[in-house]
Amino acid sequence: MTLKERLESLNAYPFHMPGHKRNFKLFKNQAFKLDFTEINGTDDLHHPTEILKERMELAAEIYGSKKTCYLINGSTCGLLAAVSACTKPGETLLMARNCHKSVYNAVFLRNLRPEYIYPPITSEGISGGISPGDVETALIKTGAKAFVMVSPTYEGIVSDIRAISGVCRKHGCVLIVDEAHGAHFGFYEGFPQSAVGLGADIVIQSLHKTLPSLTQTALLHICTDTADSAETERYLSIYQSSSPSYILLSSIDSCIEYMKNNEGKKAMESYFKLLTSFREKNRGQIMGREIIGSGNVFDADPSKIVIWGGRETAAALKAFDLEPEMENLFYTLVLTSIGDTREGFDRLSKAISGLPPKKTSPKFEKTFSSPLRLTPYEACLREGEELTLNESTGKISKTAAYIYPSGIPIINTGEEITPEAVSLIKQYKQKGFDVRGITDKINCIKS
Repeated sequence: MTLKERLESLNAYPFHMPGHKRNFKLFKNQAFKLDFTEINGTDDLHHPTEILKERMELAAEIYGSKKTCYLINGSTCGLLAAVSACTKPGETLLMARNCHKSVYNAVFLRNLRPEYIYPPITSEGISGGISPGDVETALIKTGAKAFVMVSPTYEGIVSDIRAISGVCRKHGCVLIVDEAHGAHFGFYEGFPQSAVGLGADIVIQSLHKTLPSLTQTALLHICTDTADSAETERYLSIYQSSSPSYILLSSIDSCIEYMKNNEGKKAMESYFKLLTSFREKNRGQIMGREIIGSGNVFDADPSKIVIWGGRETAAALKAFDLEPEMENLFYTLVLTSIGDTREGFDRLSKAISGLPPKKTSPKFEKTFSSPLRLTPYEACLREGEELTLNESTGKISKTAAYIYPSGIPIINTGEEITPEAVSLIKQYKQKGFDVRGITDKINCIKS
């Protein structure tokens, strides 16, 4: 029995939360019918002993993990829990600079000292993968006991997780992989392998990003005995709501049930064929698999479509009533999934066909680093002052400045504001981008 079937079978009058009492007549909202709380028959996400325990064990079997936890606060709470479980306050956390902002929030909450590995920039201007050699060098230097990285990245770049996990194991370091954009890995051979089966200790996936599940739904996989399962679950109970939504839980469960059956397998095969056909037809305007091997790109997820050209390209797509996921100074990102249709791909092809040819040698910003002067926690305790961008150069930032999506900081809290960072922020602002964390001024540590 699936969770949805269990919820639909419960007919006792609800003298309990939630307040709508599953009264469909109130707002004619079908979602009310599945909106339960922890009562007899629904189990408890924070202490699963019955149907949720059974369904999460099934998810672990399907994905090949030792244990899988349902997440209803997104990959965000999974990353917060994983980092918290694997570190102690004041320790060093090794992390890829292109980590999601939730990892930066974990650094702040645990008062960690971040040490970064900066992905190389490919010739196309995209952050490449993480090198196993760079990981080893960083671990020898820092002695960090936990490393967090993103694979696949927003743009679909995949790192060599098997080799990286070997390096981490050699140095007694827990490997946490943010695979938020790779929940579909492993369901069809045309896509890369999941980090779950490649030696990572903890893997976090967002079902809602690439599979048919509601927003906020995700999974945390505990893959090895190196990861502290009990401690990870303890932090999940802190970062997740104490009143988990059964609408979201049943969405997770229905998604996994669909993907394990023939219906889901056929849908993935059909989707991959549509994706392959689209890529072949539009190879001149989009990033293809030729990027593999450049800028330390071990593999690439074909579901992420990078179209050359920034704001102008995005505007051209919107003129065809298409909404891209993200745009930056140099390219536009379109995310596809099992839910896409032939009609959608055809409309995208038509929009792309009207774009100007790709420029041969666009000038991309090179990777630069901003020196860490204080931990984010320490910086937040200091008195601040508002300065213009020009005045702020050389000061220590009390805020993080970033473009969202994807939320990767140009400057993070506690870092020195460099001329390179100021220049990049100005470029974004001149192009009309909203640089979050700052206005016309930036909050700096008072001298």
